[in-house]
Amino acid sequence: MSTSKKIVTNLRIDANDWLQIKAIAAEQGISFNEYINLIAQEAMSKAFLDKPKKNQIGKNRRNIYETLMSLSKKNYKNKPMGLSEDDQIIYGL
Repeated sequence: MSTSKKIVTNLRIDANDWLQIKAIAAEQGISFNEYINLIAQEAMSKAFLDKPKKNQIGKNRRNIYETLMSLSKKNYKNKPMGLSEDDQIIYGL
């Protein structure tokens, strides 16, 4: 259960769209509310992680995206970190 504060709001939606969304949610065994929240979470994740369109790129957003992309392309070598002094004493090394 989430401990974040919940906001109750009204959603204005076409009746046919509401019925279709309600049916999709029911097929997944969740409520209309849960389905809408799931879609909102996915949209927020996608908006943050997907490559932004050129006309939507602010300087900070571009920097975040470019940094994440450059980090994902780096070839990291797994090097053992070694034991701490305490671990060397404990394990007798």
